[in-house]
Amino acid sequence: MPKAALKQVPEYKVMYIGEFVDFSCEVTVSSGWKYQWYKDKIPLLTSGNSHSISSAAQTNKGAYQCKATRGKKLCTEFSETRNLEIQVRPWAVMTLLTGWSEVFSTDSLELRCEVKGSQDQWNYTWFREAHSLGPSDTLTVTPQDDPDQSQYTCQGIRFGRPSYSTRSDAFKTKNLLLKRRVLLSISGCLFFGIIVVFIGCIALRITRKPDKNAEPSEEPNLFLTMAELKTRDDAPCPLDDYDRVTEVALTASNKETDDDEDICSESTPLPTTSPEDQALLSESADMTDGNGGLISFKQ
Repeated sequence: MPKAALKQVPEYKVMYIGEFVDFSCEVTVSSGWKYQWYKDKIPLLTSGNSHSISSAAQTNKGAYQCKATRGKKLCTEFSETRNLEIQVRPWAVMTLLTGWSEVFSTDSLELRCEVKGSQDQWNYTWFREAHSLGPSDTLTVTPQDDPDQSQYTCQGIRFGRPSYSTRSDAFKTKNLLLKRRVLLSISGCLFFGIIVVFIGCIALRITRKPDKNAEPSEEPNLFLTMAELKTRDDAPCPLDDYDRVTEVALTASNKETDDDEDICSESTPLPTTSPEDQALLSESADMTDGNGGLISFKQ
C-alpha cells in the first residue's frame, strides 16, 4: 500500500506568530489521488495536496498529517506527523530617556527602543504613524520636526530567527510636551513670585529703620523684692494679713466668753433643797466634831 509524503515549507520546528507556513502532501505512485488533511487526528476542510497558513497564530499549533484516496477502495497510509509549534515574538519596549528634571533645559524628547528578555543582538527601526524613519537605537522628537506630534512606534530587526520583533506600544508625544510646557509656565510663575516677595522683604527692612530715641520697653518682672512690694500699693502686705487673722481670732474668743457669762449670770435660778437633802446634810454635820474629826455614830 502506498504512503503519502508530507513536507513543510519552511522547515522550522518553531514558527513565530505572523509567519507563513505551507504543508504539501504527495503520492508518487500513479495519479488521480484525492488528499485529506488532519490536525490532531481531526479532519480539516482543506482540499488539494497543500495546506497553507498565511499568518501563524496560537490556534494553528498542533500535529498535522495527510493521506490520499483514489476511488472507493484504494487508500494510502497516513503520512508522518509534522508538529507545528507557535511562539510569541519578542516584544519591543519604548522608554523615555528625557527626565522631568531636564524640563528647564530642553523641549525635546529622546526615546529608546529595546527588546526585553532577549540575549540576541538587535537592530531597531522607528515608525511615525505608518511611515518608517530608519534604523536607530534612539529617536529625538522636537516640536519643530513634528508639529502635529504624531504617534511613534519601534521594532527590533535582526538576521536569524525571529527576524523581527513585535512592535512596541504607540507613544504620543503631544500630551507629554504640553504637560512639560504647562509645568514650565507654573514653575516660572512660582519662581518669579518668590523673587518678588524676597525683594519686597529686603526693601521693607531697609526703608523701615528702628527709632534710636525710643526707649526699649521693659518686660514686667514677675519676682518682686520686699522693697518693691513696700513701694507698690497693689502689692499684698504680709503684716496686714497677720493683723486680719489675729483680729478674727480675738473676735471669736470674746464671743465664747460672753456665752459663758450668760450661763453663770444672776438671772439663772439656783437649785432648791428638798427635805430629804436637808436630813442628809444634818447627819453629815453630826458625824464631824468641831475640830473637823470623825465621831462615832449616835445610838
